[in-house]
Amino acid sequence: MQQSWISYFSNLVKAHGGINLAQGIPGFQPPTSLLECLKNRSYDPVHQYAPGLGNQRLRDHIAKEYEHTITDDFKFMITLGGTEAIQLLYLYLHHKLKGLKAAAFSPVYESYQHLPRIYSDEFRALPIESDNLNDKLSTFFQTYNPDVFFVNSPGNPYGKTLNQSQFDHLLELCNKHTCYLIIDAVYDNFYFGNKKPYYPLDKMSEQVFYVNSFSKRFSITGWRLGYFYAHNSHFDAISDIHDYTGLSCPSILQESLADFLDTDDAPQAYINRTRDLLKSNFQASIKQLKQHGFKIPETHGGYFIWAKLPEQISDSIAFSKQLYADKKTAIIPGSHFGANYHAYVRINIAHEQKKLSSGIRNLCSQLS
Repeated sequence: MQQSWISYFSNLVKAHGGINLAQGIPGFQPPTSLLECLKNRSYDPVHQYAPGLGNQRLRDHIAKEYEHTITDDFKFMITLGGTEAIQLLYLYLHHKLKGLKAAAFSPVYESYQHLPRIYSDEFRALPIESDNLNDKLSTFFQTYNPDVFFVNSPGNPYGKTLNQSQFDHLLELCNKHTCYLIIDAVYDNFYFGNKKPYYPLDKMSEQVFYVNSFSKRFSITGWRLGYFYAHNSHFDAISDIHDYTGLSCPSILQESLADFLDTDDAPQAYINRTRDLLKSNFQASIKQLKQHGFKIPETHGGYFIWAKLPEQISDSIAFSKQLYADKKTAIIPGSHFGANYHAYVRINIAHEQKKLSSGIRNLCSQLS
């Protein structure tokens, strides 16, 4: 199968209907006031190319968010979602290093392992659930010596975060071994505890890139608005690549988002509501799943439940296919995120409660 399992199961729902707990898209409408901003901008002269680095008013909002953490040694660019940012950074590093060795924690978000495949680079993963993770990281760097390490925290598919000790240790190893660290923080606002995830933004060096996005934050994945920070020493070369690959992001969408961010309370209120709903969805869903034999590892945030199937089921691909055939409910088999995860599935919980509850009931009843 050439396409990803995410595309496969999502396309089934799009073509034949059902409940899509597969693709990592929010089942929520964007903020009403954001849609009003888009409507109001539609007849303005904002339909031509935007500046390559991004709309200045939107850039001002991003700069303000990080003014007390990321130093002036770094510049940022608005990109076509976090995905383009990651691809752009990888393309730059691939050519800078004349090929490279990439690494990430497993289970692995798909872009981290498939970009190396596309560019014929080597890739290895370290299980994030490893005991004594800092020691395992040290050994991993000594034996494999990666050139670039991806980390998303909270993760996708497994919403685990690195604590301060672990993140700082990873940063120290990257600096010591001249390995570039790409921090993917697109789920930073969606944490299940009381504290926002830790990122070593005040300790960033020339070896570190930081990626984030508005896509999940405001349920606008189709708008494709992300951004990245890179050290000044890299920025001109990355901008040169961007000029001939992405060029710019949709101008009207940047203008509309900047208008929305100019409002006082609506952006944060929407984020808070979404975070509370995700936490509630997670707790209610895992309660049902555990009652039917699923095992759920400790999870700190994000859009997903990463679940081990009941003991009697060992093939997540066959189970996921049969689930859709019988119940018109789509999930993602765990083997999509690594060969060792054939007994796991990923379930998107970013839906209104009624729809998610129906999907979880279908999933549990499939075991009967």
